[in-house]
Amino acid sequence: MKKLLVLIAIAALSATATYSQGQATDAPRQVKAGEAIPLGNGLNLRVTKAAKSPFTGVKLQGSPVVVVLEFDGNKSSSVSYTLTPNAKSELYLMSGAQKIAPLAVIEDFPAWGEDNDKEIEVLNANEIGAVTLNFGQKGTVSLLFDVPAAQVKSPQKFSLTIQTIKPNNQKYSAVVSL
Repeated sequence: MKKLLVLIAIAALSATATYSQGQATDAPRQVKAGEAIPLGNGLNLRVTKAAKSPFTGVKLQGSPVVVVLEFDGNKSSSVSYTLTPNAKSELYLMSGAQKIAPLAVIEDFPAWGEDNDKEIEVLNANEIGAVTLNFGQKGTVSLLFDVPAAQVKSPQKFSLTIQTIKPNNQKYSAVVSL
């Protein structure tokens, strides 16, 4: 009987250890602004806060906060994410306890050649917002957030969930302290 109890206790402990290890890998990676986030096989992402907003002409009710995603890869890459001006967005800003979705985006990928128009795209709440980017080497995605005046001085964190398609097929999550 004692052997059976010892065996059950060992099984319970090993199951708990396995479960807790599985949970740790699902948690978003915590990083600081400007720190490289490896996305596999030579593709890296850095998230920074822009000092000046390139989003001229976009009307805001509060203060602009611009978050820049800098992709840097040594070969052809593809990433996918959901970008909407509502709670369904996989890229959003937390200012204090408030979740803020992006209002507009600018994509700048020199490898796109003439297709690299760097135009301001105001996000439409009626569109699904699935984005797939195919690029070579470096490029940036700038996101505009409208932060209420009362939240401007609150600590800000940027949360992202990105699916890499090429060079590898994997989902990455991170929370960046700005």
